[in-house]
Amino acid sequence: MRIGPKSAKTKKDAIGKLRKTQLITTFAPGAIADMPDYSVILAATDYWNHYSPVIHEPNLERLLGIKGFKEPYATDSENPKGNPDVPAFRFPRMHFCPKCGDLKDYKMFGDAKHKKCQCGRQLVPSRFVCSCINGHLEDFPYKWWVHYGNYSECPAGDKWDQISIEFKNTTGGLSSIVIKCKACGKTRTMEGCMSKDALKGYKCKGKRPWIGFDKQFDDVENCMAPMKTLQRGASNVYFSVTQSALTIPPYSQKIQSDLSDKWEEVKGLFDNKMDDENIKIVLGASIFRQTILEGRYSADDYFKAAKERYQMENPSEEVEIEDNYTEKNLYLDEYEALCAGYEQDEDDVEPEQFIAVESEIPDILDGFVESVMLVKRLREVLAVKGFRRITPEKPHPDDNRAVGMDGREYQPVWNKPHDWMPAIQMRGEGLFLKFDEEKLREWEDRNSARYDLMKERLGDYNIGKGMMSPRYVVLHTFAHLLIRQLTLECGYSGAALKERIYSTFPDSDKPMAGVLIYTSSSDSDGSLGGLVRQGEPELLETTIRNMLQEASWCSSDPLCSDSTAQGFNSLNYAACHACTLLPETSCEARNCLLDRVSIVGTYDDRSLGFFGELLEEEE
Repeated sequence: MRIGPKSAKTKKDAIGKLRKTQLITTFAPGAIADMPDYSVILAATDYWNHYSPVIHEPNLERLLGIKGFKEPYATDSENPKGNPDVPAFRFPRMHFCPKCGDLKDYKMFGDAKHKKCQCGRQLVPSRFVCSCINGHLEDFPYKWWVHYGNYSECPAGDKWDQISIEFKNTTGGLSSIVIKCKACGKTRTMEGCMSKDALKGYKCKGKRPWIGFDKQFDDVENCMAPMKTLQRGASNVYFSVTQSALTIPPYSQKIQSDLSDKWEEVKGLFDNKMDDENIKIVLGASIFRQTILEGRYSADDYFKAAKERYQMENPSEEVEIEDNYTEKNLYLDEYEALCAGYEQDEDDVEPEQFIAVESEIPDILDGFVESVMLVKRLREVLAVKGFRRITPEKPHPDDNRAVGMDGREYQPVWNKPHDWMPAIQMRGEGLFLKFDEEKLREWEDRNSARYDLMKERLGDYNIGKGMMSPRYVVLHTFAHLLIRQLTLECGYSGAALKERIYSTFPDSDKPMAGVLIYTSSSDSDGSLGGLVRQGEPELLETTIRNMLQEASWCSSDPLCSDSTAQGFNSLNYAACHACTLLPETSCEARNCLLDRVSIVGTYDDRSLGFFGELLEEEE
């Protein structure tokens, strides 16, 4: 990866490697990564290589208001030296020499490559940085710290090259790290530097080192949020804000192929400025009449896909595109596609990006589940919009003391907005279960009051995609329990499987009640079919039966089953690491909004559980 801005005239060597998926999640722009020689911060997308591959996912583009996505550029060379693909800046700038103890900007050490001290020892990057809740980041203010915020009487003034660091062997804590000003002799340990008000009085300067270190790259707004000390490798230094979508009909390769065959004719309808309704009539009654009669697509499907394609090819044209497309619309579209299923024609040469076929419902789920779909092929596009620091959720209004932050909920990955975002495409397989609507409503009517407290605690936190309800809790918990059981049945690790919950939005008149368990990877074309095979009636019957048996008792019971306050902000009821929780990468709601009782009930009252009557029969 390139060190310094892309416009730098001097050639920079690559200093390490990262996987593509890491450049969208863990180490996306703005994140700190430790390389073999030193630590760096991944640069903003303004510096990305213009050869980066372009990918498209129309639903996600419409949701994010952009025209496409770019994957991180990667060469085929195994040699980490030369031709770096992704730019980064060296950060933290503060380094110290473990021999002489000098602590200053790495460029002040005099070595041509800024890697060694004059005494010959390799430099070590500072362990501490500081950030505010608005995402700004800078080096820890060691001079300010050692002088307790007042260095007016220090002979060195505001110069930062007279600081040294010493590590005592008395303890392994922060009290053993001593910071000293060589100009005036003042000393102070790092004890207490991580406390809430440790940097009280030190004003945030709006630094954005992922864009650059010059003052022109600082945030122009006056940030009043308090600064907090962080360790550069800590998990709370960077939380990526991502958005994903599944590629579903009508945006499959098949419909695009149909459009390509007759594109000049279709394009002419838009060129002639025909209104939408007339275009639909022509598409349905003339251009695609035969394929519509075959039941493959509707006129609306062809119109929707054609309109998106025309807009991408003619960005300067004023084509009326639906601009109020929300995450709710995205989930509704995916849910409808998963419920309807989709098979590939035998004469299709190119494989479809989405294939879902219906399977028989096992006896144990009869009356509880309306359909089971084997998703034999799916494509997921995962884009990164920005990031947060200190907390993964949108800052609470009481905590966010920024002035004029333009209503931003996170720091974007760019300096100047583009018409694209960084993303990766992943392919895999899945298993989709649509729950019986009538059965689910009966359960909700009986148990809705139980989750009033959970909803109150959720407040303004954006957890659960805005779908929070008793229905969401039971679907979400079922997904967790099923993933835990599938890891034992099909060989995937817990971190390899992910969930996608489709629950009715509170303000929607379109009911949803589905769970998608899937696996996807960026470095393979699909998967081995192990997850899909578990959807066969006999195997799914065994999996569900074993799942309910395991969930009926937790090693932490009765404390776990009786609990109504576990997890982040007490947003879980009966759910702990012994029975329900998953790796963070598998859950879409940060392991929150879970209650094992919603599935199996309690030992004394199985009616609290959606599947409680099955356990009552066995008992």
